[in-house]
Amino acid sequence: MSTQTDGFDVVVVGAGPIGLMLAAELAAKGARPVVVERSTQPTEMPKANGVVGGAAVELRRRGLLRGSGLRVVRPPRFGYGPFTLKLGLLRSPLHILPVPQRRLEVQLERCAVTRGATILRGHELVGFEQDDTTVTLTVSSGGSEITMHARYLVGCDGAHSAVRKHLGIAFPGVTDSAISRLARISIPPGAAVRERHGIHIPGVGRLALFRPNFTPRGSVTIAPMRALDRSAPLDLYIVSAHEPQADATPTDELGTDELRASLRRILGADLPFTAAYAARSTVANSRQAEHYRSRRVFLAGDAAHVFSAGGSSLNVGLSDAIALAETLSVALRSGAADVTQLDGYETERHPAARRAIAITRAQRALEAVDETGEALRDVFAALLRDRSAARRIARLMEG
Repeated sequence: MSTQTDGFDVVVVGAGPIGLMLAAELAAKGARPVVVERSTQPTEMPKANGVVGGAAVELRRRGLLRGSGLRVVRPPRFGYGPFTLKLGLLRSPLHILPVPQRRLEVQLERCAVTRGATILRGHELVGFEQDDTTVTLTVSSGGSEITMHARYLVGCDGAHSAVRKHLGIAFPGVTDSAISRLARISIPPGAAVRERHGIHIPGVGRLALFRPNFTPRGSVTIAPMRALDRSAPLDLYIVSAHEPQADATPTDELGTDELRASLRRILGADLPFTAAYAARSTVANSRQAEHYRSRRVFLAGDAAHVFSAGGSSLNVGLSDAIALAETLSVALRSGAADVTQLDGYETERHPAARRAIAITRAQRALEAVDETGEALRDVFAALLRDRSAARRIARLMEG
């Protein structure tokens, strides 16, 4: 059975924060966007934990946080790899929006729909073709095929983007040699003592919060969930264990025993958690698409770039969405696709992502558990005694 669906200006593939932001911005500018998403429900798997940089300010300025209770702040201190950047109470150049990605997606979807965007869940892109005026897509839903026509298509469908692969756009970069195991864990109040910037655990010792704690075997980062969600239980923490990959395979269904064993190898003792939630493991990649546009099809967010460390992914991706919404809305109003105008998106955003990749690769290098990493940390420790150096790094992170 085949159904035909028309009447949209832009089809956005992927209902993550980047796709939803793009749809909200396009709708606000009078365009008719539709978001197609293969998942029937938003994922509950924890991902990013906030927006770091200028995109947080743009979310507020554009009214996309209205009614959410979310607040953009300028922190006097912020983590960069193993270091804490001391930015000052009054002159901090860095803006952050502490928010779990799932909550941000809910807010952006509400805004997009309110502004007139259409969200089609349970719809998976099968393929597409384009000519000088139209992109024709084949989308699968419930065993049926739907043919959709739009003037433009945007792939916001993640690091394994089907849109990018269909276009044959290369995605060069590097893959990390370490594996990270991430989870939310419950640590009973009696098993740990909270300090101002750390947590003391009998048998383990003091662990700093919000930044890596190094041992000869890897690193562990831990932070209270309440730093992101004031309604979270006091005993709930986010933990990340980082160690050489060996023969481990990343998975979205990480077992509690594997998580506990990884933490034990790194810390040399058991971390006394009673339960683990949404545990998974990943291997970091640092990659950028060679091009962000092929005629009437564009890439944004993780489909265009992925980062090995830090809070850059959402900041750069949301900034992509803002720039691309402006480019497409002008093209839609003019009624003609000016090639120079359409190329402006890549001209602006490709260098921005390249800078962010450099910043995060440097951050990852500072976390290396080897002699080179130790040497880099020694040099950076001396440099960061100068507050102006810390603020310079923060301005780079701001984007």
